[in-house]
Amino acid sequence: MDILQRITDLRVSKGMSIYELANKSGIAKNTIYRWYSKNYTPTLDSLQEICEKGFGITLVEFFAVDTDLIPATSETKEIIDLWINLTDTQKQAIKQILLSYKK
Repeated sequence: MDILQRITDLRVSKGMSIYELANKSGIAKNTIYRWYSKNYTPTLDSLQEICEKGFGITLVEFFAVDTDLIPATSETKEIIDLWINLTDTQKQAIKQILLSYKK
């Protein structure tokens, strides 16, 4: 995957300039321009800042192209944390309840 191209694609799809991305992410504008002019790959820390603060996505979402990911909101994280601690019987009961709402 071309990381700089992915950043560009996300930035353009959100109608953001490099300047706006720099302001939102907290990464210096000159640093971002340097990545492009020298074809550098951002550090993982910088990429995480770009993703989370600039684009409002996780690193997983950044690298998952053409997949159907569920957005990682605080609510979905809480539900997953609760789910992990359930017994198999409790999970089956919850599944049945959720399926009943699907109708």
